[in-house]
Amino acid sequence: MRKLAIVLFVLIVAAGVAFVLLRPHLATKQYEKGLSLTDSAQYEQAIKKFSSAIWFNKKDANFYNARGIVHTLLQDNSAAIADFSKAIELNSEDSDFFLNRGKSYREIKTVDKALDDINKAIELNNSSSNAYYQRGLIMASQGKFDEAVDNYNKSIELDGSNLEAFYSRGESRGNLEDFMGAISDYDKMIENEESPVLAYKQRGIFKLKIQDYKGAEDDLEQVLELDKNDKEIFYQLGQAKYNLNKIDESVTLFNSAIKLDQNYELAYGARGGAYLKKNSFKQAINDFTKAISLNDSYKRAYYGRGIAKALAKDYKGSIDDFTKVIELDKDFVQAYYNRAVSKAILGNHLKALEDYDVIIKFDPRNAEAYYNRGISRMNVQNTEGACSDFSRAVELNYQPAEQMLKLYCGSRK
Repeated sequence: MRKLAIVLFVLIVAAGVAFVLLRPHLATKQYEKGLSLTDSAQYEQAIKKFSSAIWFNKKDANFYNARGIVHTLLQDNSAAIADFSKAIELNSEDSDFFLNRGKSYREIKTVDKALDDINKAIELNNSSSNAYYQRGLIMASQGKFDEAVDNYNKSIELDGSNLEAFYSRGESRGNLEDFMGAISDYDKMIENEESPVLAYKQRGIFKLKIQDYKGAEDDLEQVLELDKNDKEIFYQLGQAKYNLNKIDESVTLFNSAIKLDQNYELAYGARGGAYLKKNSFKQAINDFTKAISLNDSYKRAYYGRGIAKALAKDYKGSIDDFTKVIELDKDFVQAYYNRAVSKAILGNHLKALEDYDVIIKFDPRNAEAYYNRGISRMNVQNTEGACSDFSRAVELNYQPAEQMLKLYCGSRK
């Protein structure tokens, strides 16, 4: 009996020793299975395998890092941060661990910690294209677009195939109004057939910004062939058609945008503009009114409605709308101009003169404003001031003012 006990004890010890010796091997096997499951997008199963690997070997930082990556794929950034933090505790010299944790902090908008981690990743490995890219994203999220572009430049310098960096740099360049630079970034993406819908869409939008309306039309039509569920594509393509004077086509596109989103104020505003160009004043006013009901600070809609009302001879209504535009934006010069015209038509020349004064202060070379102010001055018996304005309008090559000089000013010319 005593011999049997000794034999059992020896077997148990041997098994324990064998298990201890096998633990690293078993851990590696579980880790490898986890990687395979991750590659096949079986994330829940992958987490179980990585957890098994950690049970066998709690000292391997790579196991925690791998599990953390899967947590990010499942959008569980809190669990991911815990795993990346453990990996860093075990090995604080691996830049990828800091990079991964920084990405997770960025996802949950803990920007300061994200930036600290990304900076540390770059300190440990200053040739990491992805680290500079991630820092660029953080800068852009803070509105620091110049710094974002600098980081994207470095990312692309280190890895010219990082097309995500081209896309993000294009966005930041757009925010800096470097539209040609943005277009060149989307050119690169299109050359590499990367995210064609996004690239053509963004390039088309920026071509609109530089008034390349035909180029914008071509790009956005390409996008529309691939995606007919994006209201913005219909809206932006409608804008391109409008500026190419394809008004009926633009209305059809704005209709499609509104069908996708009946609260899309920009589409109502744009369709109002198209109706205005067709001299369909009632429809224009209805669309502008709808846009304003959705956004009572939509100054372009107030302005468009003011124009439509003036053309429909509702001058008082137009004055109310232009006044609202000026309340929203005191530097909107055309609102002063059109309000002055409506006031003058209603015979309120003194009030019209106040607006013309503002316009000329904004733009001392606005010949038409001098001419119209001259007419209003004539109507309030200020002939000397009127002739001075007509003379200035002539100096600025506004031909109708010459006739007024001849008729009313004589030798004052």
